[in-house]
This record gives sequence, structure tokens and C-alpha cells, in this order.
Amino acid sequence: MQIQGALNPEVATCISKMANIQFRMGDNLQAIELLTKSIIIQEKILGYDSPTVAYSYSNLGLYYHTCQYFSKGFECMHRSLQILQAACGHNHPDISSIFLNLGLMYQDVENYHAAIDCFMDSLSRNVQLFGESHLQVAQCYQAIAHAYYLQKDFRMALDYQEKTHEMYKKLLPEDSQVLKQ
Repeated sequence: MQIQGALNPEVATCISKMANIQFRMGDNLQAIELLTKSIIIQEKILGYDSPTVAYSYSNLGLYYHTCQYFSKGFECMHRSLQILQAACGHNHPDISSIFLNLGLMYQDVENYHAAIDCFMDSLSRNVQLFGESHLQVAQCYQAIAHAYYLQKDFRMALDYQEKTHEMYKKLLPEDSQVLKQ
């Protein structure tokens, strides 16, 4: 893969944005190629331990996953997690988001145990960061409920869905579409 142009952050950002546009247009392989180029530039300019590089690896992991290159997707997502933890510490709010995305990826390949582990990790981090009554916590409960549902553990699914509903009733206005579903 050849990198053309100056090695500067603006070029990397521009290429990354083109990758996102290609992804939105459905040209996922072109998006992967462009984002990979952007990451190479970012690593040369910002270093391998930059949060920007971590976020790009996270996006690349999602792109690979969408193309059903699951092992590459997981590899990129775990690389993102490793970089972000090293750069920002284990309690950074975006770590929780990466665990949530990893859980969704595991769920998509029917590895429900790994998905639930990731969702629980995200839940624990969100409770620590935001407290028990926060939408991020409710979203984790929802993800856990859905994973248990897909696993056909309906009792656990119901327990977590009830927790989700109770939190939504406390946190959302009465006329919220979420509560009407």
C-alpha cells in the first residue's frame, strides 16, 4: 500500500473522512483501504499510542466486522482498547464504549458469553463513571437483556429488561418514544 502526499495530521484526517464517506456509501472495502492509510500516517506522526490512532482502529474494526472479516475486526478493536487504556488509563469513558461495541460484535457472531462479559464490563465502568442512574447504564442493561434473550435465557433477559425499563421511567420524560415501545 503506497501512501502519497505529506505526512501531516490534516492529510490523515482527510483520508479518514473519505473512508467514512465510502463506508456510508456502502463501499466498505475502499473504506478499509483508506482508513488503513490514515492509520499508517497517524502512527508515523502521532505515535502508536495516540488516542486518535485508537479511535481509528476502533472504526477500522467496525468496518472489517461489517465486511464479515470478523477476526480482523476483533483484532482491530482489541488493538484500539489496548492503545486507549495505555494512553488514557483504564477508567476513560471511551473504554466503556469500546467494550459495548466489542460485545455487539461478539453477539453478532453468536458468542453470547463473550458478549455478556463485554456488556458487564461496560456496565461496571459506566456505573463507576456516572453512577447507577444514567442512560449509559440503562443502555448496558438493555444490551445485556438482548444478549440473554438471544441466548434463550429468558429469565435473565426479563430481569435485565425490567431494570432497563425502570431506569428509563426514572430518566426519560413520560412522553418518550422509548417508554411507549
